[in-house]
Amino acid sequence: MNREEMLIQKCYFENFLDDEHRGSPITVLGEYFFQEQKKNQADLSEIRLAQGEIYFHAQDYEAAIFKWENIQNEWQPWARKNMADAYFELELHDTAEEIYQSIKTDSLLLNTEIALQLFGLYILQRNNAEAKQMILNAVLLNPDYPNVTKLARAFFEEQEDWANAVELAVNEAIRTKEKEWFHILQSYVESGHAYYEPTYFIPVLETASLVDVKSFDNLSYLLWKWFEKQDALFDWLSDFNTLVLSLNISQEHRLEKLSSVFQETYEILMGSSYPFHNVEKLMPTYLEAWLKLARAADAAFVYSAILTWNDHFPGNINQNIVDRAQATIGKTKYGINLTGTIQALVADVQKWARKNEIEFEEWDANPDNTEQWLAYGKNCIDFFIKQLEILKIDMSGLIEREKAICGRLHGSTNQLKDIEDEKADEIRQDFLAIEKDITEKMKTSIPQIIRKSADLIKEDTEFRTIHLDLNKEMNQRIDDYIQSTIMPIYASALKEWIESAKQKLEESQTHLKEWENGFNEYLEEQPIELQCDFQVIADWRRDAERMTIPMQIDNENIFLRRTPSQVLLKGAGKILGGLTKNNAVLAKSYRNFIENENYDEVSESIATKFFYQFQLFEKSIGRDVHLFFRDPLETLEGRVKEIETNIQENQLKLEKLENNPDFFLGPLKLFQLQLNQYKWLNDVDLHQPEFD
Repeated sequence: MNREEMLIQKCYFENFLDDEHRGSPITVLGEYFFQEQKKNQADLSEIRLAQGEIYFHAQDYEAAIFKWENIQNEWQPWARKNMADAYFELELHDTAEEIYQSIKTDSLLLNTEIALQLFGLYILQRNNAEAKQMILNAVLLNPDYPNVTKLARAFFEEQEDWANAVELAVNEAIRTKEKEWFHILQSYVESGHAYYEPTYFIPVLETASLVDVKSFDNLSYLLWKWFEKQDALFDWLSDFNTLVLSLNISQEHRLEKLSSVFQETYEILMGSSYPFHNVEKLMPTYLEAWLKLARAADAAFVYSAILTWNDHFPGNINQNIVDRAQATIGKTKYGINLTGTIQALVADVQKWARKNEIEFEEWDANPDNTEQWLAYGKNCIDFFIKQLEILKIDMSGLIEREKAICGRLHGSTNQLKDIEDEKADEIRQDFLAIEKDITEKMKTSIPQIIRKSADLIKEDTEFRTIHLDLNKEMNQRIDDYIQSTIMPIYASALKEWIESAKQKLEESQTHLKEWENGFNEYLEEQPIELQCDFQVIADWRRDAERMTIPMQIDNENIFLRRTPSQVLLKGAGKILGGLTKNNAVLAKSYRNFIENENYDEVSESIATKFFYQFQLFEKSIGRDVHLFFRDPLETLEGRVKEIETNIQENQLKLEKLENNPDFFLGPLKLFQLQLNQYKWLNDVDLHQPEFD
């Protein structure tokens, strides 16, 4: 055990014990202390350090601290670390932490011990953030220190800190090259904790290929499937293919999982799920890497893939593997039913066509052999390629037609709003005309009715109360006039107004039906109906009947006003009304007053009271006309929005067809490549397919 290891174990005192110095360690060290103290330049630090260790083991921590705190020279860092350990044992954690953090030393071992002690202290304090930092420091400083990486792994797993757990496993696998760390890393990936970019794992995979091919096979497979789930397949394959091509590894290593997943992924890539340009860019290195690891049983399929891609994109594939494929494919066998495989491919092509709304007839391939199915598949793909051109033309025409009908619908919507406003104003003005006409009648008739009330004045009239009798009689005559004359006139006028409004609205409905027929010539599959709501007419009839039944109008203050003339006249009646000789004069005065007074204000007031209950009806006319036109207006606006949405969607499709041909053509190219690959497999004697 070297000196630092003895200091860690606090057994440095054993250096003072030998055959010459027997007895208890305390006694022996006491003798050394006494002898050293006699020297002119005594250095007691080493002895005090050893004495403190003995007290520490005896759990006399205060005595140990006393010995260690007076050490100042080269032994001080270890003495202070021991002091912190003693305070730790005394559960004075804050003091221990402060001392640990204050120690400055170049000793790797001592720094490692301090980090581990602080790690333990923070664990006790449940300060997980600081604990993590300390264990990371310990691993960084001295990963070979006993149990450091095991402690770190256990802590990260307990805290579910998978990023650091994965990083630890990667670094330790590369550093130690121990299989255990590769297995640990595999478990993390399998559990879904590989939170890094594909590039991060390339060095550890390279190490695995050198240490244990089986670990390389398993870890590569797990990472492959993980990045596939994370939509990072192309990034992974780009990095992994480059790695495989750089490794000293071959088919003889029996990489079963990788060989299998290469073929599985190739079939996925050749489907229509991924953009063609991404697949095309990836395929040269993919095929070369695959060939390097492929099992003998898969060789024919890989060769056919290489030759197919070389046929379509000559110069992109490594010529060495092209030559190898050409020379070898005729000596291999492909043990799969090609007819069934081609039938499945044709079904995929037709499924793709349905998804993209490309119309085609369901053909019957008259077909039990591979050659017929190959020809049939070629016809399918060629047909759909031509259909894409037709689709662009048809879509352009459809967009133009939809824009035209949308413009007409939009214009009609605005026109209908104008019609609504126009009809609402016309019908309301007709209603106001009735009110105006009847008001004029009332302004003409009511003053006459009031003036005729002068015939009530006689010489024997009781002039002291005549103003009350006159006011009552005048109101009664006006009420009789309203009920017997005005109300019938108003009821008849309302009926005529309703019939006129109905006619105006029916004219609008007829106009809308003409629009409807015109639009439906273009909207055959989804016709519109512009039906107005004639319930408003029935509602108006009901309201008219309710409003024209006999009604009571509050009495008007006709003869009880406090105008100067009325005050003088009523005053005279009260003063002179008791004298018979004055009756003739009073009667004449009252008659003259009644016959010559201005009753415009009274007439206006009575007309206002009469029409008060009709004002709400008049104000609701605009709302009712809006309800009449509401359904057609909503229908037109809704269809405009619907067609505008269709136009936007179709324009996007057309832009994809024109600006990104591979959006549609890419899948067909991949289908075509698959078909030609099956042609290679079916006819291994030909190096060039009969069709492209």
